[in-house]
Amino acid sequence: MCAGAMLDDAATGPFWTPPLPVDRDKLTPSILRELDRRGERQAFKGYVLQIYDAPDGKPSGVFEIAFCAKTGMACAVYESEAPDKRDAKRRVVVMTEPHWLAAATPRDAAGTFFQLLVDTAPEA
Repeated sequence: MCAGAMLDDAATGPFWTPPLPVDRDKLTPSILRELDRRGERQAFKGYVLQIYDAPDGKPSGVFEIAFCAKTGMACAVYESEAPDKRDAKRRVVVMTEPHWLAAATPRDAAGTFFQLLVDTAPEA
């Protein structure tokens, strides 16, 4: 798993898996729309990273990333499940809007995107 700090006994989450390649066309429609707006879908590769709050826990969310090595650009979203406000027995998928960022690798994109989410999180 990857995170800003090395994973050890004192480490706290979140942590994420290494980027797993996926068919670009299997990425969320919001990312595909962003790629199409730029007319660059073919230049990007798709990746998914599972996010964990604890090294031995269940996944708490997913980063989906479209990355272009040639331009060093990535488009990313964060997805997670949450209780449905109208029916506590149901769960719904919630996700961020796509964000564009500069990155050297898909792993770098995940770290940069995570920091962006932390920096722009609403106050509790």
